[in-house]
Amino acid sequence: MKLLFENWRGFLSEGRKLERHTTLISRRVVDAIKDNEVKDAFNVSGELEFQVDVGDIVQDLPNVRNLYVEMMAGDYVFAHAKYEFDLDATEEQRKTSDIIVNVILPVGYDDSVLSQLIPELKDSLRHELEHSTQPTDMLMKIQKQIPKGDIWKSLESAKSYYTDEAETKAHIAGFYKKAKMLKEPMAKVIDEELWNIYSTGLSRGYKEEDLDPIMGEIKELWYFYALQRYPHAEMEYER
Repeated sequence: MKLLFENWRGFLSEGRKLERHTTLISRRVVDAIKDNEVKDAFNVSGELEFQVDVGDIVQDLPNVRNLYVEMMAGDYVFAHAKYEFDLDATEEQRKTSDIIVNVILPVGYDDSVLSQLIPELKDSLRHELEHSTQPTDMLMKIQKQIPKGDIWKSLESAKSYYTDEAETKAHIAGFYKKAKMLKEPMAKVIDEELWNIYSTGLSRGYKEEDLDPIMGEIKELWYFYALQRYPHAEMEYER
């Protein structure tokens, strides 16, 4: 098992920059969600789409252009971001890539729900910002293995997705941000996500004895990479 960083100092510097960008972008998104006009429009229709101006924040990220929020009504709180780029994009085409933030909130929500939303939002944004810095050929590996995006089409496709290099790096970067925000050990955040993955596999009809070896491989890889990239993660918290 080998994931090496050729330029360690540059890698750490880039990571810190993306951490800051994640915090700033999440604040913009949260401010928009708290806006009374946004609340009123959402409460009327139960859905809402709008752009959040983050141009000043991402101006030093050549592969991020715009950020959009898509809100939908639900009986729970959820946030998930997506990095959208042209498949097999050239360097020039990557400059037109956008981030889409999907948010599910109850109609008539108040600001108290944000304490549940923000950790997931920061985790997901940090994940997608990591993808924005990855080369297209790295991103395309999993796209070609799972072209229609159905991760759980088979056990092999689920394993391919969760152990993919681009996804491993993005997942761990997101978990690190979430752990700092929640002031929790990173291992706890990773284990909770592993349980979510396991539960999803069970809900898709797979048996425990088939899932167990795959989950073991994912956990081993994620822990290995997390300890390599963030050796002091358990002690660092975001104030």
